[in-house]
Parts: sequence; C-alpha cells; structure tokens
Amino acid sequence: MFSAMQIILILLWVIGWGFWGATIGSLVAGGCTMNALVVGMIVGDVPTALIIGGTYELMNIGLNPLGGSSVPNYNIGSVVGTAFGAKVGLEMGMSIGIVVATLGTSLDVFTKALGSIFLNKAKASFAKYEFKKGYNWIHFGLVPRTLINSPVPIALLLIAGQGLVETINEAIPAWLLNGFKNAGNVLPCLGFAILLRSLNIKGNMQYLLIGFFCYAYLGVNALGTAIIGLALALIAFYQQNRLAAIDAKLGGDDDD
Repeated sequence: MFSAMQIILILLWVIGWGFWGATIGSLVAGGCTMNALVVGMIVGDVPTALIIGGTYELMNIGLNPLGGSSVPNYNIGSVVGTAFGAKVGLEMGMSIGIVVATLGTSLDVFTKALGSIFLNKAKASFAKYEFKKGYNWIHFGLVPRTLINSPVPIALLLIAGQGLVETINEAIPAWLLNGFKNAGNVLPCLGFAILLRSLNIKGNMQYLLIGFFCYAYLGVNALGTAIIGLALALIAFYQQNRLAAIDAKLGGDDDD
C-alpha cells in the first residue's frame, strides 16, 4: 500500500519534528496542518492532507496538555489519517486518524511514566552537583518518549497498510463509524469553545456577532473574516491610544 521510500520519508519527518518540538518547542503551533501537508506531499495527495490537517488543527485548538495532562494526539492522527486518506478515501482516513489520536493518549501516559525514570536519574545527578550528567539524563529521556509516541506506532500502521484498513473497516460497525464522523464535526466547535472561555467575551461580544454575520450571512470565508477582525482590533487599539493621550493632556492642563 505504501512504498518503502514513502514510509522512510514519513518516519524521518515525524522523528525530526518530534525531537525539534521536544527540545526547542517552536513547532507546536500548527503541528497538525504541517504534519498533514508534508505527509500529503510524500504520498501525493495535498488536497486531502489540507482538509484532514485543518480539521484536526481545529480539534486541537484549546486542548493543550497543561500541567502534565494527556490529551488526544492529533499530530499523530493527522499523519496516519492523511496517509490512509490518500489511499482509501477522505472519510475513512479521517476516522482512522481520530481512533489513532485517541489511542495516543494512552501512549502519552506510558511514555511519561517511562520518562520519570530518567527524570529521577537527572534529579539525583543535580543533587550531587553533576549538572552535565543531569542534563544528559534529561536528553536521554526524550528518546523513548519521542520514538514511542509517534514513529513506532506510525511505522506499524503504515507497514500493516491495506490489511489494517480492511480489518478496521470490517470490525467497526456503521453506527460507530458514523459516530466518529459526527465527533469529527463537533470537536472543532468544542476546541473553539474552550479557546473562547479564556477570552474576554463579555466586553467584546460585538466582535463575535460581526464575525458570525460576515461568515454566515455574507459568505465571507474564514481568512476574510479574520482580516476584518484584525482591522476592527486595530481600530479599537488606535482609538484607545487617542483617548489615553487626550486624558493625559487634559490631566496635565488641570495640574497647570
């Protein structure tokens, strides 16, 4: 189903992404979209990749693993979903990706437990003022976590290929498959809802209404609505600056 070269290229990308994100942390934002895009170019289906990556990115919004918590791994889901979606269809790829992302939660818990061994070694080294040794233990701890969380399960799934898809297709009843599809439609809304809870909605409800009106009634796409939102934000920002300058000037005149 997948050629050896395609599997190797996908695994090299996933390993590089994993280590870069674990050490630098600069590639966390947009991970689902980027992973899907690269895999889509490797398997030769960029349109499917953009749809799956964008959908999973919406699912991933607001689901940050804060405080060491574990959430569905939509990054690995976007890789597997895109690869299989390019071969067996968008809907099947989307469903497989959601299942894999959900199972990724268990893998994350396992690798964090495994990483505690290296962390305890590092703490013991730091207690003895052996700082170089402690940092080495921390770096060693990234290896099993990075490999087990993504490359190992992805390699097994890609090598299994068509047989795995047929087995999943036969094992999953139609009602459950439809449930995954419906969940995929609802999860982006859930991600936005979680994100909106952290914003000052009470004082800015007018902007939400304007955005909804532009998208739902005027047919402006998401990018166009975002540009309108940016323009409104700049207008509000400059107006606040002018009012602050006027208040400061009036205050200075009163002191005179």
